[in-house]
Amino acid sequence: PTEASSAAEPTTTTSTTPPPPPPAPPPVTANTARSLLPSLDELKTIMDNPELIAGPDSTGVAEPDPTQQVYEPADCASSFSAGAPPAYEGTGWRGFFGASQAQSPTPSVMLGESVVTFDDAAAAKEALAHYVEQWRRCANKQFTWKMIAQGQQAAFTLGEPVDAGDGVTSLRNVNPDSPVTVTRAIAAKNNVLVDVQIMGSDLAEQNVTIAQRILER
Repeated sequence: PTEASSAAEPTTTTSTTPPPPPPAPPPVTANTARSLLPSLDELKTIMDNPELIAGPDSTGVAEPDPTQQVYEPADCASSFSAGAPPAYEGTGWRGFFGASQAQSPTPSVMLGESVVTFDDAAAAKEALAHYVEQWRRCANKQFTWKMIAQGQQAAFTLGEPVDAGDGVTSLRNVNPDSPVTVTRAIAAKNNVLVDVQIMGSDLAEQNVTIAQRILER
């Protein structure tokens, strides 16, 4: 290098104020929560199942009708079912919207997706931590789903929560006597908690994909 090119250029330093962070997104309300859920056509693509049809919607956290279904132990129902009361007791949730789908005419695949609103992001994050802790407490326990009207029951081993990436925690419950599994996924973003459930055979990670799709919105 020549003497001219190797000479250091004089430098000056200036202090600049960093730009303010972008404003937080407005809280999701119960009225707008429904728009976060994937459409039936999206779910058909994610599940690779064109036979899905829309089922009933739900607008609250509720125990199953004990004349129709019973969960034992009841305090581990949130590992098995989306929208189960044990996950939401004492969290201060404000709004709930859930949708369901099933394969038709034979309901060999059933889905449920819920979005639950809270006062703010901190409350949703705290509720998520409470939810994950319940999953950990119930991991590896035996869980019985009694279908009263049919006079049948199914026993599952509850899975352990797994970090599925992108803020999603997933769970897989297995039935030692059947290929049917129940997969779950939960996540929180802004003031919303996302709660996903799928029941069927040969399930991959569609539960995680659905939760991520909701978070993107």
